[in-house]
Amino acid sequence: MPFRGFEGPAGSGKTYRLMEAVAQRLQNEPFLPHQKILSLTFMHGSRRRLDAEFRGNPVLRGKAVAMTIDSFAQNVWHRWRTLAGSLNAEIGDFNQTCDACGQLLEQPAVARWVARSYPVIVVDEAQELAAPRLRMISALAGHSAIFVAADEFQCLDETVDTAPFVNWFATGEITPLNQIHRTNQAGLLTAGANLRQLIAPAPGAGLQIRYEFPNMAPFRIGSAIAAAHGTVAVLYPPGGGAWAQSLAQRLSLGLHSAQFNIPPIILAHEARAGDEVNTMMAALGAINNTGFLELLGRMAPVENQPLWMPRVQASLRASANRLGKTNWSADEIRMLMERTAANHRAYSGDRPRGIPLLSIHQAKNRQFDHVIILWPPGVPGSEELKARLLYNGITRARRSCKVFVRTQALLNEAPFVFTQPAVAVTA
Repeated sequence: MPFRGFEGPAGSGKTYRLMEAVAQRLQNEPFLPHQKILSLTFMHGSRRRLDAEFRGNPVLRGKAVAMTIDSFAQNVWHRWRTLAGSLNAEIGDFNQTCDACGQLLEQPAVARWVARSYPVIVVDEAQELAAPRLRMISALAGHSAIFVAADEFQCLDETVDTAPFVNWFATGEITPLNQIHRTNQAGLLTAGANLRQLIAPAPGAGLQIRYEFPNMAPFRIGSAIAAAHGTVAVLYPPGGGAWAQSLAQRLSLGLHSAQFNIPPIILAHEARAGDEVNTMMAALGAINNTGFLELLGRMAPVENQPLWMPRVQASLRASANRLGKTNWSADEIRMLMERTAANHRAYSGDRPRGIPLLSIHQAKNRQFDHVIILWPPGVPGSEELKARLLYNGITRARRSCKVFVRTQALLNEAPFVFTQPAVAVTA
């Protein structure tokens, strides 16, 4: 059956229109008591946002299950693991698990089993559908009604070939969305429109792009944060973590001069789950068929452990006591940590206190009244990727965005200047 797609830039209301369409589908074709909407996303931030959207819609409240696509893939594989074994569909890292699930879903019996419980499937941020994830969704499209929201320009991973998704997406019933609802600030709107065309953004209402001398930059950034009223976030692209952390340390002490008197500002860095897993794996050292008691012994002295580590330790004990599993390989430990970390971020309410300090990747699917972007030298990637990164940073803001570049030369490089001449959009 054909699927419905909603395509548009950040802030264009894709999720709202998607929810409207799903609610209309549900009113026209009511569910049986055991049936639900399955909502699939790539990141937990998007999953939480969709979960809130479902709860806020009186027609859809209580009728949806929101999951990350890898969690869904693991659930399907474990339910059909005997069939998976006969197909040599083994799970492993993220892509391998999704590909194994896609292989299973291409079996009509498996896809029908999913469709009986989930006759309607919602996919948000679908531009992240690399080949293994796209395999899953396209296999389900013949059995469930699929509703998809996407914006290819917001894909921030240059290793993802989006052409297969774009070609598949074009086969659906697509509703293009162009009007931005998140903000009415002309500078933010114009910059977003320009960056999508690889045209240099320009300062305007709600948007500042500036260089400050190194000694002055912390004072200007701290002053911008302190003066903001409403929600605030500080964002940085790849390569900007060290600058962001050093700035956070300075701001935590307060800044004082003849011109400025800025009280301490706490920037709360939200570590990425993958970084936490890598740190713990490095601390554990070489693991090769290691007993769980030895693993527990290695974990105990590690300082500043992630909040989800007690659950990993509990899983090791439970596997030994209930299943008789006493030895673990490095791959098994990594997979256990990744699943535990993902579940912790998905369902716990633990967030560091203070003003969020996030990578631009982490900030996707989140909104703030005011955004500060720290742009350092050495941001990797092509001119287009840099444009996508800055676009995703600027479009997190509802009222204002201030971009601080660390060196003046950056103002003459992408994404602030592009090699291809073009005519800028005007508000």
